[in-house]
Amino acid sequence: MQNHSLMPTRGKAHPDDSLIPLINIVFLLLIFFMVAGQIAPQQDPLVRPPESTSRKASEPALLELSLTRSGELRLDGVAIEPEQLETELAELTAGESELQVSVRADLAATAEDLNWIFDQLRTSGVSTITLHSRLADAK
Repeated sequence: MQNHSLMPTRGKAHPDDSLIPLINIVFLLLIFFMVAGQIAPQQDPLVRPPESTSRKASEPALLELSLTRSGELRLDGVAIEPEQLETELAELTAGESELQVSVRADLAATAEDLNWIFDQLRTSGVSTITLHSRLADAK
């Protein structure tokens, strides 16, 4: 009489069998940190905004403008000429009813340059302008 079992017989256990769940966990952690690391928008390294004590979070904007300490205008991190700003705004406002623009001005940038940018944005029909600052150190 032969002994037949309903349970399948297992072969010899390999020492690598316990590594598979660990590899799966490491892989999932890798994917998580790759995605989570891309959530925060990259800020222009050439711009150091002034300090503020306000903790209000800003809303995401369709257009990111930066004004460096030397007065250089940057659109989404790429340097542009002031004349190009009007063209870019015209293209964006054609399809948008309410255009939101985010402006990051360097601490050393002049008010005259910043005022020129605001005038261009208002003339182009921008509905919301957000001027960014960095959080002041708590003392």
